[in-house]
Amino acid sequence: MLPWSYRNFHLVRVTESLAEAVSLNRAIEYFMDSLMGRSLQTRNAYYRDLLQFKLYLVFYEPHTLCKGSSDRLPVLKEELDRAGGRIVDTRYQKQNSRVEARPRAVLDEFDCDLSRITKETVVGYFGYLESMRRLSRNTLSRRLASLRSFLRLLVKEGYNVDPTVLEKLDDLRIRPERSLPIALDPDEARDFLSVIDKPRDRAIVLVMLFMGLRISEVVQLNVDDIEEHTEGITFVGKGAKERYVPVHPIVKQAVLAYKKERPDVPKDDLGEPLFVSQHGRRIDPSTVRKFIKRYAREADTLDARKRRKLSPHKLRHTFATLLLQGDVDIRHIQELLGHEHLSTTQIYTSVVKRDLERAIARHPLGLTGEKGPDRP
Repeated sequence: MLPWSYRNFHLVRVTESLAEAVSLNRAIEYFMDSLMGRSLQTRNAYYRDLLQFKLYLVFYEPHTLCKGSSDRLPVLKEELDRAGGRIVDTRYQKQNSRVEARPRAVLDEFDCDLSRITKETVVGYFGYLESMRRLSRNTLSRRLASLRSFLRLLVKEGYNVDPTVLEKLDDLRIRPERSLPIALDPDEARDFLSVIDKPRDRAIVLVMLFMGLRISEVVQLNVDDIEEHTEGITFVGKGAKERYVPVHPIVKQAVLAYKKERPDVPKDDLGEPLFVSQHGRRIDPSTVRKFIKRYAREADTLDARKRRKLSPHKLRHTFATLLLQGDVDIRHIQELLGHEHLSTTQIYTSVVKRDLERAIARHPLGLTGEKGPDRP
């Protein structure tokens, strides 16, 4: 379910005069209302990014505040610490009891005046993200794109926002990261699978390795999505784009084996969940991340970096890389991954090129001590 309340009503914006404050809270609601045709993942990403911007304003740009008491700032910080830095409400285990952290509820007590935001404000925000939060360039690029889209809509709709702020955002450039994605080779993948001792966990990992699904798509699978006669599943991904992903027989076999011991649980808002937690609910992405980390530490063939970095998304990388190594056309991989642009998929060709370069470097005629065609 979406973490915001605007879904339950049609938001009607009242045109504000230049003399009035521009409520950041209402502006975010208006922007989210404009995204109703986009996918759940896209809307959630925009929402989280905008809340992070608001959080920065509340803590570091107090001149923009038009609602909220400074006495509540320590409470907000405490709730953020309890939620591990996440703003959107989250649940986690603490001393064997359920604890609900509610940083967003406290953040909702504050509001900011967008008309008080300047070019210096956004420059300071991205400087803070880069120097103090040390976010990756990919994350910085997404935050920039989110804020740019948000302010672009407000300027277009006549909100009292300084247009030079948007001009500054349009001028900002963040160089993309060049690091290659982490992926398991076939032997490492088999070794990783060999240490998985729970049918549920094994089924989840095989779904990611053989279908390349995002973790959000894995946890949203329902019982009737993969059955004995299932040939494939159609997913609605980013930009409301549909893609069809075949179900490999190995995946089907693992899921059917898991279903024999899967506990009966009630339906939720998405249906009857396929993968469930020990608490009888749809499994949470954080649970999947944790058991992947745990199994990675037990896999002997993984190097220290892969043991430390392995995650659901790295298994998606592995899926794409192994298909490329198997001579699958990159456009087919693009379709399976649900990438809108081929350039997004082409990062995996760098991994394959690296393997080819290693192969050429080991050419027998080029090895030290061997007599090559130009050697005496």
